[in-house]
Amino acid sequence: MAVRRRALLLLCLPLAFGLPLTLQHVSAEEAVMSATFESKPWTASFTLAQTMQMAGKPMLNLSGTEQGSPTMTFNSMLVLKDPNDLAGSYKLKTGSTANSANFNILDAGAMVGHVRFAIGEIVIDKYDPAAKTVSGHFSASGKGESNKLEELTDGKFSGIPVTAQ
Repeated sequence: MAVRRRALLLLCLPLAFGLPLTLQHVSAEEAVMSATFESKPWTASFTLAQTMQMAGKPMLNLSGTEQGSPTMTFNSMLVLKDPNDLAGSYKLKTGSTANSANFNILDAGAMVGHVRFAIGEIVIDKYDPAAKTVSGHFSASGKGESNKLEELTDGKFSGIPVTAQ
């Protein structure tokens, strides 16, 4: 119930500041990202999917943030196979900015945890070019700052709006 109230608050903020409705791409109930991190449920309060060019390559930044105490963010950078069709399977690579992902944990603005995922996969099952949204699933594992193995499992995302940088 608290997640719905938070989502409703996030949807109402643009109206409170007088931003036009056209800047609100989709409602929080349409765009969803969730997973299990350290055996606990994680659900993003807001999501982002943005295409861009880096070093001459088409890239997609796909991320989700759960606000709270602490704030937890999943972030990934994927080298697109086809900039016109984002669907596909993207294997995560260690030590590369391409096809990489991480999980950051912030508390009171200070980084209290960071996991770089060494193995895993992000699969974009569907790209809707008319609606400009992506849906799919993901899982990953890697070591945190304490050198402990961390896992992100059962990751799902749907209806995430894609914008161009």
